[in-house]
Amino acid sequence: MNTPAQNALSALAAEAGIIEDWMGADQRPRRVSPDTLRSLLDAMDLPANSDADIRDSRHRLAAASAQSHLAPMLIALAGDTVELPGHCAGVCQMQTPSQSRVAVRTASAADGTTTLVAPAEPGYYTLTTPGGVTTLAVAPPRAPAVDELLRVKDARAWGLAVQLYSLRRPSPDLAVATHGFGDFGALRDLAATAGSAGADALAISPVHAMFAADPAQCSPYSPSSRLFLNALYAHPASVLGEAAVHHALSGMDQARLRALDARPLIDWPAAAASRLELLRRLHARFPVTATPAQRKAYDDYRATAGQDLHDHALFEALHADQTRTQGAPIPWTEWPAELRDPRSPAAQRYADAHRAEVDAHMFSQWLASASLAHAQQAARDAGMRIGVLADLAVGGSPAGSHAWSRQADLMTRTSVGAPPDLHNPQGQGWGLTALSPAALRQSGYAAFLAMLRASLAHAGGVRIDHILGMARMWLIPDGASPQDGAYLRYPLTQLLRLTALEAWLRRALVIGENLGTVPDGFDARLQEQGLLGMNVLWFMRAPEPAPEPDPEPALAPSARPVEPAGFLAPADWPPHAVAMTTTHDLPTLEGWWHGQDILWRSRLGLLGPEQDEATLRAGRLADRAALWRAVQTSSPTASALPPSREPPSAELLGFVAATPCPLMLVTLEDLTGQLDQPNLPGTVADHPNWRQRAPLSVADCLNAPATTTRLQSVRAIRGRP
Repeated sequence: MNTPAQNALSALAAEAGIIEDWMGADQRPRRVSPDTLRSLLDAMDLPANSDADIRDSRHRLAAASAQSHLAPMLIALAGDTVELPGHCAGVCQMQTPSQSRVAVRTASAADGTTTLVAPAEPGYYTLTTPGGVTTLAVAPPRAPAVDELLRVKDARAWGLAVQLYSLRRPSPDLAVATHGFGDFGALRDLAATAGSAGADALAISPVHAMFAADPAQCSPYSPSSRLFLNALYAHPASVLGEAAVHHALSGMDQARLRALDARPLIDWPAAAASRLELLRRLHARFPVTATPAQRKAYDDYRATAGQDLHDHALFEALHADQTRTQGAPIPWTEWPAELRDPRSPAAQRYADAHRAEVDAHMFSQWLASASLAHAQQAARDAGMRIGVLADLAVGGSPAGSHAWSRQADLMTRTSVGAPPDLHNPQGQGWGLTALSPAALRQSGYAAFLAMLRASLAHAGGVRIDHILGMARMWLIPDGASPQDGAYLRYPLTQLLRLTALEAWLRRALVIGENLGTVPDGFDARLQEQGLLGMNVLWFMRAPEPAPEPDPEPALAPSARPVEPAGFLAPADWPPHAVAMTTTHDLPTLEGWWHGQDILWRSRLGLLGPEQDEATLRAGRLADRAALWRAVQTSSPTASALPPSREPPSAELLGFVAATPCPLMLVTLEDLTGQLDQPNLPGTVADHPNWRQRAPLSVADCLNAPATTTRLQSVRAIRGRP
C-alpha cells in the first residue's frame, strides 16, 4: 500500500503529465521508480524532494493550468465551439488570414463559461477580446490525402526514398559535380529523372543544420538545429551561376575534390572542409559580383528568417572559435559562462566584432535554402504531383544551435530515448533534446510550428520521425540508464491539428513514422487527421495463432522448431499508410535476403544474450521461404519461378506495389541492389553509418538495365496516367 507521501508524489507526476504505470512491449505492466519521478519533475522545475516541495509544485501547476488566463494560442476545428475565460466575454474583433476584420460576439452559458464559434475556413486568426489578444488556429478536419494532392480517386502512386548525401553526380565540370557527397544539385537532377520516369514523390533523409566546425557529427537524426539546413548541401551554381563557382574553384585543389567524390565512403571532415572553403570564397566575392536580383533575394531571405537565422549563424561562428581555442569541439554548456546566453552582452560584442563571419554562415544558409527550392521546382516541373518529401527528425543535439539559442523551448537535464523492448532489452538512449510541453503551451506552440514550417518551406510533404512522440516521449534523466526513464505526455490533439493545418495551407502530404511500441488507438488518430503511417515489408506479418498445448513438455523452449509468422498478402496491408520494403535503420532487400544485418550484429557483439548467429540465420532462411510463398501466392508470374539464392528484388518490389497503400516509396538502396543499410542502430564508427555512396550516378539510377528491371513492376502497377 502506498504511503501518503508516495500518493502525493504520484499525484504531482500525473498532473505534470508523467505516466507512472505503463505496459511494456512484452505486455507486462511496468511502474516508474520514485527516483525517476523526482528527477523528471525536477527537470520540469517542479521539485518533489519533500512534502513541502510537492505542495508548492502542485499549487504552481494548478495556477498555470487554470482557465482564468487567455492562452497565447487556441486551437479548434473549423466550425467548432471555442471556450474562452470568463473575462473575455463580449464583442471581439477577429482579423482573418486575409487581414480583413470582423466583429464576433461571445456566448455565455449558465455555468459561467464563455464561448464563440470558430470560422469555417481553416487558417490563423488574430482574436482581440475584452480580456486580451490570442491567435485562433482553425484546423481542417483532415490534412490533404494523396487522392486530393494527385486529383485521382483511389490513387496508387510511387516515389523514391534517398539518402541525400549518398547521391553521385560525376561531371568534368566541377561547378556542377558533387564534391565527395550528394547535394541539392544532385537532388535536383534526380528529381527531374524520377519525375520523368513517373514518380510522384522523392523522400529525402533529414537535411537539418549540422555543425560546420565538427563535420564528423554526421548523423542527420542528431542535428544542431531543425530550423535551418545543412549548409554543406548547398549547390551554389544553381543560385549564383556556374561562372561564379568556376572562379571560386580556380584557387582550390580540384584533384582533391575529384578524389573525394570517387570514394565509396564519405570522408566527412575532408569533404566538408572543401565545401566550406568554396562557400567562403563565394561569400567573399558576393558584394562585388552579385546581381541586383541576387542581392535582393539574399536580403529578403535574411529579413524573413530574422533573429533565428542570426542566432544560428552566431552559434556557428562561436562554435568554430571555441573549437579552435580548445583544440576540439566542445558543447556550448562548457563555453565561457558569458557566452552561454545568446542575449548576453559578451555574445553581442562577439557578433559585432565578427560580422563578416556571422554573415558568411547566413549566406551559406541562403544558398542552401535556394538550392533546395530549385530541387522542389525541378520535381514539379518533371511532373511530380507531390515532389520532395522532407524528413523532420525527432530531436536535436543538446550541444547544438537550437539548444543554445532557444533554451526555453526544451526540456532540461533529460534526453530522448525508448524503453526496453524485445529487440533492445536495456532500452535506448538517443542523446537528443525534447521540446517542453509546458513551453509549447506558453509560447503558442511556437517551436513546433517553426520546425514544421522549416521542413515544409521547400517540400511537397514531410515525414515526421517518431511521430509517437506527439503523444508521449520516453525521457531519461541525465546520468540514468535508458531503462530508468518514463513517458511524458504531449498535447497530441493540438499537435495533430496544427500539423493538419500547416499541411492544408501548403497542400502538403504528412507521413508519420509510427513504428515501434504504438499506444492503443494512436494509428486511428493519425488516420482521423489524414496523416499516413508506415507499412514496412519486414513487419507486415499475419497475426500469430494462439499456442496449442505442448505435446512434449520436456522439450526445452529453445529446441522447439519455430514456424515463422506468415507475411500478409498485399491486399491485407492497412491502406492508410505508405508502403515500403525497408527504412534507413533496417536491412535492404539484398542485405535481408543474405543476412547481412545478422553478420554485422554478430561481428560487432550486438546480439542479445539468448541469440547466436547460426540460429538467426536459420530463422532468416525460414523467413525467406515464408516471404517467397506469399509472393508466389499473390503473383501468377512469380508462382512459376523457382526459389533463388539471389533476392528476387523485382518480384518483392512488385509485391509491395500491389498493396492498397496510396503511396509506395522505393529506397534507392533497393533499386540499385546495395547490400548494407544506411544506418545500423547501436553503432557509431564500427559500421559505415551515414557515409555510404550510391553505386550509380543520379543519371543512371533509374536508367541502368538492372534498376529498370527492378522498377518495372512498380511502374506497371502504379504508373502515372
